[in-house]
Amino acid sequence: MEEDEFDSTEEQNETFKQSIRRFEEMVRKKDHYFFDVDALLKIIDYYLDKNDKSRALEVVRHANALHPQSVNLLLKQAHLFAISDREKQALETLEQVEKIQPFDPDIFIIRGNIYNNLQEFEKAIANYHQALEYSDIKDELYFNIALACQNRLDYAGAVKYLKKCILENPDFEIAYEELAVSYGFSGLTDDGITFFKQLIDQIPYSYLAWYNLGDIYARTGLYEKALEAFDYALIIREDYVPALIEQGNTLAILDRYEEAISSYTSTFAYSTPDANIFYNIGECYENLENMEEARNYYKKAVKLNPEMSQAWYGIGTTLEFQQKWFEAIHYIKKAIEYDHANGSYWYSLGDCEFELNNLEEAEKCYIKVMEYDPENPEIWFTYADFLVDSVRTEEAVELIAIGVKNHPDNIEMYLRLVSYLYLNGKSKEALHFMETALDKNFEAFPLLFEINPQLEHNQDILQLIELKRKK
Repeated sequence: MEEDEFDSTEEQNETFKQSIRRFEEMVRKKDHYFFDVDALLKIIDYYLDKNDKSRALEVVRHANALHPQSVNLLLKQAHLFAISDREKQALETLEQVEKIQPFDPDIFIIRGNIYNNLQEFEKAIANYHQALEYSDIKDELYFNIALACQNRLDYAGAVKYLKKCILENPDFEIAYEELAVSYGFSGLTDDGITFFKQLIDQIPYSYLAWYNLGDIYARTGLYEKALEAFDYALIIREDYVPALIEQGNTLAILDRYEEAISSYTSTFAYSTPDANIFYNIGECYENLENMEEARNYYKKAVKLNPEMSQAWYGIGTTLEFQQKWFEAIHYIKKAIEYDHANGSYWYSLGDCEFELNNLEEAEKCYIKVMEYDPENPEIWFTYADFLVDSVRTEEAVELIAIGVKNHPDNIEMYLRLVSYLYLNGKSKEALHFMETALDKNFEAFPLLFEINPQLEHNQDILQLIELKRKK
């Protein structure tokens, strides 16, 4: 029996190859040969698989002459027009099919796909719903409706149809991925937890359900519950790499870096590691202050993905930690080459240049940080301290005054302005901002003495503090 099936498959393959040869011979000779519908459909698919749309369209033209009323060929033609950005011709072809066989679900599926691509999402959804009336394959149609909902930013609608898709086909893996995305944008995380728990009650050995339950727990900060769910997913399917990766990510968030490394490296037995995995392992080793191992994995990451800026930066920060300033600068500059507007990279580069007493270069870097990351208050403090150390206290005052406007709720910004104003001999203005700082957050005043210990004995400051304390 098996031998007969093998022989049959061999014969079919040979027949198919002959059909391709005959068609290409016909084209060369500019002749007209006869092919039945099945042969033409296979020839079209052959050229589509090779991404040769022009030759596939040539087959369609020949097919129309031979079998003008073939629904299957017309549907194939409509699909081909649709993926060739010839939507008008595709829709006209579907109208032709509808006159011959009005209840074929493929008419509405292809039409829905066309309207989805044209961003006419209401029409797309309407056609998918029509297809549902005539098709037994519900899961894919629910999935298509969900994607159209996502495209029009209706994430609650997407959740509704992705749940239907999964209940129809619990093995539809990509539907779980899209459901996680839709839950994230819709904020319906409680609904997600309930749904996956109910699904687990129905299908307790669904690793996909356990994994996605863990994913939602992790997104909502319930990390221990997430780890428990990932554990169950991996008990059911130990080689499920996404669960191992998310388990590692969650452990890293909890500062359980050795365990996270174990989860990440466990993926090596089941899949070829990519740059992201190597980067994650490197980051764990860096957090463990094992800089040599961290650097080793960061280098593996950039070998696989030379444009991975964060891995180049990781190499640089491990060298910076070891006070190898010259080497660190080389790798941080490499990171900037691939992500020029990253304020953190410029910040580290500035610190390294400062350590080498390259003050002009350091200042250029700090200015870049303020350009790319003005919301980071630390750069205002660092640059202001740099200006004070360079005996440019007036510039430091001007800088922090702007910082106060940009960060009106940051108490340290006010207290630094107080300190710099005193350094610049402007005690009256300093007391004004000290009063504002005390009104905003009285308990924060000791920070002023950390910034400038000399002010701890300033009578004007101490009297103001006592005055505000009594109030």
